[in-house]
Amino acid sequence: MSLKKYYKKLIAAVTAVTMMFAATSCGESTSWIVEYGDQKVNAGVYIFYQTQAYNEAITKLTEEDENLDVADTKLLKTKTIENMNFTDWVNDQATQNVRIHLAVEKKFKELGLEIDEAKKKEINDQVDMMWSYYSEVYEQNGIGKESFKEIMEFDYMQTEVFNKCYDKGGEFEYSDNDIKAYLEGNYSRVKMIQLHLTDGASEELDDEGKKKIKEMADDYLKRAKAGEDFDALIEEYSEYRKKLEEEATAEEGTETTEEPAETTEATEGSTETEVTGESSTEEPAETTTVADNNEGTENEEAEEETTTVEGEEETQEAISAQAEEQAETSEGDAGAQENDAQSEEHLQAQNEDGESADNTVTEEATEETTEEANEEEVNEETTSETEESTETTGETTEESEETTEESTDETEEDPYANENIIYKGSEEEGYNPSQVVNEAIFDECVVNGDPIIVEDEEKLYIYVIQRLDILERDDFLEGEQRQGLLWEILEEEFKAKTLEWVTEEDLKKNNRAYKRYDPFNLKFD
Repeated sequence: MSLKKYYKKLIAAVTAVTMMFAATSCGESTSWIVEYGDQKVNAGVYIFYQTQAYNEAITKLTEEDENLDVADTKLLKTKTIENMNFTDWVNDQATQNVRIHLAVEKKFKELGLEIDEAKKKEINDQVDMMWSYYSEVYEQNGIGKESFKEIMEFDYMQTEVFNKCYDKGGEFEYSDNDIKAYLEGNYSRVKMIQLHLTDGASEELDDEGKKKIKEMADDYLKRAKAGEDFDALIEEYSEYRKKLEEEATAEEGTETTEEPAETTEATEGSTETEVTGESSTEEPAETTTVADNNEGTENEEAEEETTTVEGEEETQEAISAQAEEQAETSEGDAGAQENDAQSEEHLQAQNEDGESADNTVTEEATEETTEEANEEEVNEETTSETEESTETTGETTEESEETTEESTDETEEDPYANENIIYKGSEEEGYNPSQVVNEAIFDECVVNGDPIIVEDEEKLYIYVIQRLDILERDDFLEGEQRQGLLWEILEEEFKAKTLEWVTEEDLKKNNRAYKRYDPFNLKFD
């Protein structure tokens, strides 16, 4: 081999090795985004926060221009948010979230908090479940399962650190009086009779129909002022509306069955021959119809067997029976559900009522067990084996009685039934249930005073509204409701504190990684 060829091969080999190490170095250098002390935050965590920031940026821009083409990346690159270009704003927000992430982990350790085994299992189960749905989206953006698990653990740690700081006895304790002041200034506790200016089929009423509803509202107002129970008035109108909707559904069902009945008469004989080749009377057909009440106040189940035979009359009766079953389904009060759903956006203060099927089964099982125990206790002169059996049954009865007591406690009547917690609206955050009603609640309704009538012509409702004292409810000062309120009040303050715990100067940024992970390379398909 000539010296020239030898040197060519040597140079080629050295070049290959150099490229290999360069590639390895490049992969390692972009696997983390920032370094804090002896801790490195991997790129997957940063990319996760980057996707959040990207979506937040899109939301801000579309609030300014609802016709903005968010798929036009060239256009988005020209946009500015808070005096920063789109890319810089997204990366800055993602970096802030990384700082919060690090600060929370640091404070979690300082406070001596731990994730116990039960919580670890719960987090792992949540990760597995969510990963089964979203792994493809995450992985195509470079977010691995371990990074996702780290995010989920952070969420838990953040909640624990926040509660430890702001709840009773915490470093920055927020008092009951502070919470009450916030409640009084931002929320109203009301009961409402929501009268529809539509018929049972949700069609707008004519002037005469609206006049009758207004007279009904006036009557409810008069009766409420005279001291009638407001809950009873709500129930009275609810039953009236339910019946109206059932009648409308029944009429619609009757009209629907008329045409099929005539078709049956014309084609009865030929249809039976085509399908079975024989008379259909030889094998009766069963038809079961189940009616389900949407409001959840009553669960009715009806079964009906209809035997198909020759002749027009029985066929028509079967079809009519099905139509009547369908007519029993009620749409419920959509407007009231809308109020509750919108209130949850600001305050998760919903109350559970009603009795579960599990409770009912427990009570039935308890009664049967108790009867068996009583029978055995009567036979005092039985054999020792029977006595032992009786004792065992007695123990079972005691356990069942305890279960029954627990079930009874769980199904106690809701003291806050029919109440709505309404957040004070604004142009920025919107109004619930509408601007005219929201403003009337806060500006016209007197706490524990006389009810008022408010008409919402746009949404076709008339309300009779009674405002109660929100401070008379103490459930907002305990448990999850208290924690939810504290987060609502103090979220921004808490985030500001975390950014003080880990400053920008505390971080060693990986510029190569920042350059590589361009937000416009994110994939959301």
